[in-house]
Amino acid sequence: MRGSDTPIPGKKKRDLPAEQHGGPLGLPKWPHGTSSSATDAMLMFRGNPSHTFYGAGKVSDNAPEVIWRHRMRDFESLYYGTPHVWAGTGWTGQAAVYGGFVFIASQGRNIYCFEEATGRVRWRFEAKRQFKASVCLYDNKLYVGSVDDWLRCIDANTGKVIWRINTGRDLDSSACVVDGKLYIAGENGFARCLDPTTGALHWKTFVGGINRGTKHGSYGSETSPAVVDGEYYCATYDGELISLDAATGKERWVANTGDDTDASPVVAGDYVYIAAQDQSPHVYCFARSDGREVWRAKNRTGFWATPAVVGDRLYISGNDKKLYALDAKTGESAWTAELAAKSWSSPAVVAGRVVVGDAAGRLWCFDAKTGETVWQKKLRGRIHSTPVVLNDRIYIGTGEGYFYALGA
Repeated sequence: MRGSDTPIPGKKKRDLPAEQHGGPLGLPKWPHGTSSSATDAMLMFRGNPSHTFYGAGKVSDNAPEVIWRHRMRDFESLYYGTPHVWAGTGWTGQAAVYGGFVFIASQGRNIYCFEEATGRVRWRFEAKRQFKASVCLYDNKLYVGSVDDWLRCIDANTGKVIWRINTGRDLDSSACVVDGKLYIAGENGFARCLDPTTGALHWKTFVGGINRGTKHGSYGSETSPAVVDGEYYCATYDGELISLDAATGKERWVANTGDDTDASPVVAGDYVYIAAQDQSPHVYCFARSDGREVWRAKNRTGFWATPAVVGDRLYISGNDKKLYALDAKTGESAWTAELAAKSWSSPAVVAGRVVVGDAAGRLWCFDAKTGETVWQKKLRGRIHSTPVVLNDRIYIGTGEGYFYALGA
């Protein structure tokens, strides 16, 4: 197996930002304790380690305007022998917003730091391959995996790599930090727990997902782990939801989802929620205690998006051009809304509104209670990424290379 669990200090030229403007950011002393969780900032994919924070503030009743946008750099490569241009943000592609700055990793193999007010680039870091994962922000450092197999710890103030680890395979999984420990999964089939300061390994557990199937570029665990109350959850290409002891990495239980499961687990109350792809097109609810299936709800073509769970409702977009609202306790349908195209975008649910994108490049806003359309806005390029709603703005990237700050 390629890769190594030995962290390498960032000392080479490739560990420096490709561009830097205005000097270090001058971020304040870290105010958010020992986890990548906050209620006034977006620090990681789905907002906190349980994946249940989707933003804060207001969502306008009218379609937002573009406050600023940035055309990110593209990356040209061969994709299974065919020339391909990677642009913008993909699945999951969610930004971090903190301290007056916006941090986003792109398929064009760059990480950007923008000034939140103006969109001015403060620094840009360039890797060898594309980023599909969302950044995780903790203690003024960014943690992010790449298709180049490296997990990097980057100084958020400067864009300089502090340490990096080669995990041996793609890292679409997005990290989280809980009680001073960094958790991530990977396409090499391992779940990992590390020291976020040094990169030193606490434990590594093989969760599988690399020996079956023929789908190119989809192996191991692409999900972003949820870590709650000493419990670690991830899912795999083999259609398994796995729960580990977060302190030791020891297996607690394994549940069956029936197909490749790229959606990330969401933990709410006594349950963990997950969704699978086209060969087993269901949203599932499992009991956290023993992995017992509580309910499942089906569509026609499967799910790539991660659910949002707010109160007694679960919201998820489907590959069948629909947005679903389900009863989180029973799986019964509350309402279904039509989109313009399939959606892999994980919905943000804030202030009674559901904001989600689709592959036709439309950003939608629905009433969370009724499913009625509040507004829609056409952007340039498909939207597979997850929107951030914060400070009365919406931050979202598209597959045509643009990153947007939208607002009233």
